[in-house]
Amino acid sequence: MKIAVSGANGYLGYRLIKVLAEKNNQILAITRKSSDRLSEIQKKYGEKISVCELISDDLFVAVESFKPDCVFSTTCCYETDAKFLERTVDSNYTFPSALLKATIHSGTLTGKLVRFINIGTSLPSNLNLYSLTKKQFSELGEFFANLGKVQFLNVLLESFYGSDEPENRFIPRTIRKLIKNEDVDVTEGTQHRDYISEKDAVDILSFLTTANISESFISIPVGSGESPSIREILEYLKTITNSKSMINFGAIPSRLNEPSTRADLCVLRNLGYTKDITTWKDGMKKIVEDIKKCEY
Repeated sequence: MKIAVSGANGYLGYRLIKVLAEKNNQILAITRKSSDRLSEIQKKYGEKISVCELISDDLFVAVESFKPDCVFSTTCCYETDAKFLERTVDSNYTFPSALLKATIHSGTLTGKLVRFINIGTSLPSNLNLYSLTKKQFSELGEFFANLGKVQFLNVLLESFYGSDEPENRFIPRTIRKLIKNEDVDVTEGTQHRDYISEKDAVDILSFLTTANISESFISIPVGSGESPSIREILEYLKTITNSKSMINFGAIPSRLNEPSTRADLCVLRNLGYTKDITTWKDGMKKIVEDIKKCEY
């Protein structure tokens, strides 16, 4: 199968490419700029992986030449402040729109309906700039899917975590503070969140490339199906790290329209995904063990 993946240097995109290559797919890795680790997996998998480096390559030409069966859009910007307006709109709407256009063009040339898998969000559009732009792009995808131009799978991905996430991400940053017995300032922590391990998330995304789906547009909630409160998560992390840190609940004000989220896995199960998904406690315990093993 020929699969294009944008955001190839990103946390999720990079891991997805490795899993898809291991399953003997042909991969077009789309990235703004190549990296050493991308070059390493290129060497490992040889001709299975080609790279479209946007600083020098033309996206439209690269997709047209590759003729994908499936395209992943994992590119995103999590910035929520208006001062990052241009960057957020470009990453979450403008560039994915260009990728969608190239996908539709490729499908027209080959006479096949290409499956476009968008990594969206379950967060409400009125929460922040990130969620708004993600929602708007999914609506654009639905528009073209309803015209019969593309098959658009909108993955409503919950928060995901992994031991080697960027250090500024909430879960690994908090774990490192707890291990160091540093105090942690947070909101009241009453909001509930569905957290899924990156390994489960990537396995589900890989499954969706070949899942039997007839709808031209479908939204697919992806998470663990559990929804502990942030307070419950932090108190559990403090316990399993044996931390002496003070967790200062309420030190940071909650965001306006702060939601609680939980993935309804019925859609995913009805599509045929039968594997067990790691519970949040087991997943958090594993990430603590990995961070301690690698760093302390």
